[in-house]
Amino acid sequence: MGQAYNEMSYVEVAARYNDINHIPPQAAEALGKAAAELAGPNSTILDFGAGAGRIAVPIAKYSKMVALDIEHHMQLACKEFAKQQGVSLTYSVGTVLKLPFAANTFDAVVTSNVLHQIDAWRLALVEAARVLKPEGVLIVGRDLLDEESCAGRMRSASRRFTAEVAPDFQPTDAAGPALFEAIGKLGGRPGRPVTACAWTETESPSSILEKMEDRLHNETWSLDDEKLAALMQLMRPWTAEKFPELDREEEIRWEFGLYPIMGMGK
Repeated sequence: MGQAYNEMSYVEVAARYNDINHIPPQAAEALGKAAAELAGPNSTILDFGAGAGRIAVPIAKYSKMVALDIEHHMQLACKEFAKQQGVSLTYSVGTVLKLPFAANTFDAVVTSNVLHQIDAWRLALVEAARVLKPEGVLIVGRDLLDEESCAGRMRSASRRFTAEVAPDFQPTDAAGPALFEAIGKLGGRPGRPVTACAWTETESPSSILEKMEDRLHNETWSLDDEKLAALMQLMRPWTAEKFPELDREEEIRWEFGLYPIMGMGK
């Protein structure tokens, strides 16, 4: 993974992070309920790397929730989101590489969109296992986009092109199968995946390009002006070739998957 990816700043994006990674209210409600059910009744759950509270806040409607993040501005955004939703969380500032909690503290640990940003992500898994109760569950959350949709195809293309123009912005191997391989080595036993929620968005290739240009897209918000310009020089002609009707709107399906892992707590 490139150093630039590892050192991304969330200061500028914090206030709009949940808009860029939007989950509609009804879907978020279902997500929170599904995660709480996996954790069990009366559970205390840690979201490590909670960011702006996109996942932690919906869960907090159903379980006692602790939101940990190292970025001050993201925690401020999380607090504002929780206030808007009328829920209470406990906040903690810290790193997932050295969690500020005693062993055997939590019934569940939730992680989403965090480990692929950390070089030492395997150490973060060890920390998650340490703070889990013996019967606790690690819950890995992942956004799932229809890969055959225009949005899915454009996301894949943007990642290929970003690797060319900004090779220092590459995620760790935790974004792939290595994550679950490492979990297995720590004694983790994957349970049955759960589709926590699903929703559709109406987009066209041209609207997606505009979001990318304006840094309102998850693949571009972290790029500086030079890298963004270089990426768009590749994305625009590719998109025009693949989608001759650029303004044609499409219903795009998103899901949020939860992957429960037992056997991590000791």
